[in-house]
Amino acid sequence: MRKFLPGWFTVLLALGLLAGAGYRISGPVEAEEPSARMAATELFMDVYSMTRAGYVDTVESKDLIEAAIEGMLQSLDPNSMLLTPDQYDDLRVQLESSFEGVGITIGERDGWPTVISPLEGTPAHRQGVRSGDRIVMVDSLSTEDMTVDEAVSHIRGPRGTTVVLTILRPGVVDTLRIAIERDVIDYPSVSSSFMLSDSTGYMRLSRFSEESAGEVLDAVRDLQAEGAVNLVLDLRGNSGGLFAPAVDVADIFLPAGSPVVTTRGQAVGETSYSAKLGQLFGGDMVVLIDGGSASSAEIVAGALQDDGRATLVGTRSFGKGSVQSLSDLGSYPGLGNYALKLTTARYYTPSGRCIDRTLRDDFMEQGAEEDWGIVPDIEVETPDVSAELLLRLEEEALFFRFATQYTLHNDVPEGFWPGEEVLSEFRLFLDSEGFEWSEDDFEASMGYIEKALLREIALRVWDMDTYYRMTAPRDEYIQTALEVLEGEETR
Repeated sequence: MRKFLPGWFTVLLALGLLAGAGYRISGPVEAEEPSARMAATELFMDVYSMTRAGYVDTVESKDLIEAAIEGMLQSLDPNSMLLTPDQYDDLRVQLESSFEGVGITIGERDGWPTVISPLEGTPAHRQGVRSGDRIVMVDSLSTEDMTVDEAVSHIRGPRGTTVVLTILRPGVVDTLRIAIERDVIDYPSVSSSFMLSDSTGYMRLSRFSEESAGEVLDAVRDLQAEGAVNLVLDLRGNSGGLFAPAVDVADIFLPAGSPVVTTRGQAVGETSYSAKLGQLFGGDMVVLIDGGSASSAEIVAGALQDDGRATLVGTRSFGKGSVQSLSDLGSYPGLGNYALKLTTARYYTPSGRCIDRTLRDDFMEQGAEEDWGIVPDIEVETPDVSAELLLRLEEEALFFRFATQYTLHNDVPEGFWPGEEVLSEFRLFLDSEGFEWSEDDFEASMGYIEKALLREIALRVWDMDTYYRMTAPRDEYIQTALEVLEGEETR
């Protein structure tokens, strides 16, 4: 049988899937009988060739090979994957502290790319782009039926170039054309820091990027200058990021020589990491975690907990105790630049805990065994809510749409909180949208609904930092942290 050898064949070679590779990106492959390897390769190429030539519909080589690679990696664990050029670009932006563009977060709303929030101080913010603006054209391209990823790819571009956004603004009849010169956009991982009291500072670390440790240290010093002797480090919703910055962040708070984390993998061996800087902040600490705290966030939380350096408050963390190596596969003609994200090690906290559940058979059952994740020292009870109601409200962007209309017709004073009057308006809004809901579910989910409304309204009037400041007095996690650090009189 004649074998097809498309350009994608080189991708398989790079991954060490086909005959003769003999090693993986991360290191030597365990010895394998050449005859078995050749037979497996022959089987793959026979199936590929027959499918490519004989399938009822025309199929592209790229799609078949990409699906084969995805299937191979999915058979290993949920964290290993082939990154397409677009996915690779997006990941690099997430892991870096800056990118080139205009500085807006966009999402799909009613079938159109819509501005969720302009980042303060960015070109888009300076040119008057607002939350709720519907982007109907990017330069001369209509965005109708355009995905968010496609819109982002057209809006981003090199510093100094210009993009023209045509937007439809709520409450304005005619469209607006806004020319924006692209620039370098800072993308900080410390999303908020401020004083909770005269002696306790607060810092929210949303991800781990190249500059995270420097940002954390700068924020610590600023808080100390304002009088902070205690610190609340908020890692809720922090899904991780780069491994090395997690070690560096833990280093800021641990005495020199204290163990941080150990990694072990069959190809990479065992490596232990310890603190070196000598505890740049020595005050009392509380670390906040929840089910969205994962990976690098769990490394920091686990190290500080095992050392006795911090009290952990919240709910059990996600349980992703594995390390992925990112390998740039280079550019393939006509295909673009791909990357391989491969699980190469598990990590262990200083006490020897492996908190991972993503590499286990019971992962899809949400961890049937209870030996995963970081368990807080003090658990915050989360109220029973109607998950179905909240999911539908978020999916249909009803918080977003209500906030857009509300801020058009109402002034929002400093210290605003969506009280009963606003909640009554929201109920009427849901009815006007034909949304089905029950008062029992609404009442059970009241705490979430209030914060979601404040979040969306704050994004139109202020920014996320202001949102965190305004919600802190009603945040059960933060108030529990203050009890730990300052005593009952803080309540």
